[in-house]
Amino acid sequence: MNSPSLLGTPAGTVPEHEPGYFADLGLDRIVDAVAAHDPAIVPLFRSRAPTVPVARYRQDLCRALRRDGDLVAGLRRFGAAMAEMRAARSNAERLRLRPECDAWALDGARRYLAAVAGLRETLAVVADPPAALSDLRAHLDTLIDSPEHRETAHDAADVAAQLAGVEYTVRIKKSDVRVGRYQGEPDYGAEVAAVFERFRVDGGARRAEAAPVRPGLDGVEAAILTDVTALFPDAFRALARFRERHAGDDDPVLARVDLEIRWYLGCLDFIARLEAAGVPFTVPAIADGTVLDAHGTVDLALAADLVRRGLPVVGNDLRLGADERVLVITGPNHGGKTALARAFGQIHHLAALGLPVPGTDVTIGLFDELFTQFERPESADDRRGRLEADIEGMRAILTAATGRSVVVMNETFASTSVEDGARLGAAVVGRLVATGARCAYVTFVDEIAHLGDGVVSMTADVPVEPSARTFRVRRGRPQGLAHAAALARRHGLDAEALRRRIVS
Repeated sequence: MNSPSLLGTPAGTVPEHEPGYFADLGLDRIVDAVAAHDPAIVPLFRSRAPTVPVARYRQDLCRALRRDGDLVAGLRRFGAAMAEMRAARSNAERLRLRPECDAWALDGARRYLAAVAGLRETLAVVADPPAALSDLRAHLDTLIDSPEHRETAHDAADVAAQLAGVEYTVRIKKSDVRVGRYQGEPDYGAEVAAVFERFRVDGGARRAEAAPVRPGLDGVEAAILTDVTALFPDAFRALARFRERHAGDDDPVLARVDLEIRWYLGCLDFIARLEAAGVPFTVPAIADGTVLDAHGTVDLALAADLVRRGLPVVGNDLRLGADERVLVITGPNHGGKTALARAFGQIHHLAALGLPVPGTDVTIGLFDELFTQFERPESADDRRGRLEADIEGMRAILTAATGRSVVVMNETFASTSVEDGARLGAAVVGRLVATGARCAYVTFVDEIAHLGDGVVSMTADVPVEPSARTFRVRRGRPQGLAHAAALARRHGLDAEALRRRIVS
């Protein structure tokens, strides 16, 4: 796949806005965690693979990055060099003294050239590279051998050599500062260093605080530079010509590749931290059809929070067979139902990004659209009631959903009576089964789990001890049990106990 991008898709295909389902599924929290120190990578979380070959193209790169530490180290060096290049270019644009700006522009160009050369060296030694790296290596070979790139490298080296030959003296007497050409005068630098050497403190007894280095010259330095420029006009004219001639010489493909590398490494670093805490991840098998078979998967946003707090993470299985379309998830509150529904949506989106997903063994198909309908509190700005909002939301989903869509519903129609909730939920589930969309539906109405063909019942465990939680959700018929009933029995407030008290 001859792609201009490590994502395997043409440039400019990233959606402009975050999908509405990100917040419902907790994907926004995952993005925030990964991109905390690099917000520029956030849009790439919206760049789903449009086809199975593109998803596998990304997966092959992820596998290579997960097994080859030297490759990752080389890519990190490339990213660091590109960051330094951007900083130098920024200084060249915002500082005011022309020779200083020109010097920063040259520094940026040299860092860019070094980054390109270093990336080529890194990729040259990768054994059996994935297609993404082969494509990038071919692009680099073409770029480095191009006349434009060779000219930039030649001119940068020539100007740097001219500047290296600039030698001058500075004589300071009280407020008088004079600059002249170097004529072989003694260098007192070594003597000054020797004088101050006696004041140096070794070890950890005292440490001088490192002063922050800020670009930009003070008044005296600027005056010295002005005089030096006048003494060596040829060198500084060459520097100015370099900036004018080679402004904008950077390859736009490499700028995009740098961003994509940072995205891959940021995601894999996030995954590695969770793996170190015992959360399993795997590169899923991408199927051509509407398939889902995931073992030990988790709500990734919740898992990251639990790991941070030092709490255990519980995985569950998700499976939709050839004739199954809707997982109806029932059980007590705080038993893991909503977390499993979020995991259902997350695993589809993460697999479509080409990334490893939480679990031990996962086979999954891509989707065309992902829809969510989650219970939300009523708002003074929305004159609709909850039921009306649920009905309108589901009507929009049912109108747009196809046999390749994914739908996640959480406590939809919970604001109405059990009878009406059962009737509405059954109608929606029936439509989704007929459409062929994959769906996870968390509901308090057990009757929906018994709708028959295409519907799979899953229920959260209810342990004997009401204060305990297993967070296990398994295939099986609804138990008709809840933590509330168990707690009532524990405290003598169940129906039978109350009846005896009333009679007595």
